[in-house]
Amino acid sequence: VLVPVKYEVIVVTGSQKGSGTDANVHITIFGVNGDSGKRRLKQKFRNLFERGSTDRFYLEILELGELKKVWIEHDSSGISPGWLVERVEITNSATGITTNFPCGKWLDKNKGDQLTWRELFPRS
Repeated sequence: VLVPVKYEVIVVTGSQKGSGTDANVHITIFGVNGDSGKRRLKQKFRNLFERGSTDRFYLEILELGELKKVWIEHDSSGISPGWLVERVEITNSATGITTNFPCGKWLDKNKGDQLTWRELFPRS
């Protein structure tokens, strides 16, 4: 039986000029037992995903088992939606296991490959 587990999700935004985003950010976490479904990363009254910042979120999800990949995306809303994601770290609070998902890419309709989503895989 899969039980709900609290996952700590840390998102690190790059420090280059214009790295932060005003857009709404969603994440989907995939593990051997299934996925989290698309979850919005938000906090009340906080300006999130600013240049050079580290933002922390807690999501309650049925135990995913070993994490396989992360899908992170934004909806291109706001004045400056372009976003440089340095990395995502996810910790299963029940096991204490942290999985690192490097990114280092822009999610920006006007930069690079113009994608506003990234599929990230664990650092091996």
